[in-house]
Amino acid sequence: MRTGFYRAIAFSAALGICATASMPASAQDYGLYDSTSYYGSSTMGSDSTFEGWWLGATIGGSTVSYSTSPGSVDSDGFVGGVIGGFSWQHGPFVIGLEGDYMGADIEGGGSINNGVNKAKIGFDNLADLRMRLGYTITPNLLLFGTLGGAWAGADVYMSGPGGGFRETSFTGWSAGGGAEYAFQKDWSLRLDYQFTDFGEESVKFQGGNKQTFDPDSNSFRGSVIYRF
Repeated sequence: MRTGFYRAIAFSAALGICATASMPASAQDYGLYDSTSYYGSSTMGSDSTFEGWWLGATIGGSTVSYSTSPGSVDSDGFVGGVIGGFSWQHGPFVIGLEGDYMGADIEGGGSINNGVNKAKIGFDNLADLRMRLGYTITPNLLLFGTLGGAWAGADVYMSGPGGGFRETSFTGWSAGGGAEYAFQKDWSLRLDYQFTDFGEESVKFQGGNKQTFDPDSNSFRGSVIYRF
């Protein structure tokens, strides 16, 4: 389950190194304080800073709480992968579509069915597709909100009477927000929070027990973005 997560971490690190290598030696070399624009470039400080196609690497942490009947299971861990999309900009307003695919290492366990069984659940991959609406409070600082759909793949173990192992998936809706800062013409840094309400999923184990899980997740992520 962790192989995809470690590959995502490696990709995130590689893109971060590329961003660092492309940064100017100093702010003055790149015209950060030029009165005509933020970066001494006609394309920065304009109303098209965040327009176009973009792709990035994202990494962060997540907690997932599963409601069961009766009982609950809590888990936490890390996520990492790719994020991308397209944005249109009109003056300070930005609207677009974005999606991501991430490997995950989010695991946890707990007693359910009044202690008769114990469950261990792990998310191993996640995907989202969302709309993004934002407003640039400065030419190179964007505040935004997102809303869309989400999917997650999970491994579910249950010990005790009627237990076993199953792979399953959850779907639901996701909402969040964050900020993106353009530190160069084509590069930016992004921080965001996402809440996801996954729907109920009934899992029937090899031992004959059928259990319903209803997860919600909270995720905080940082991303390095490249605009084409």
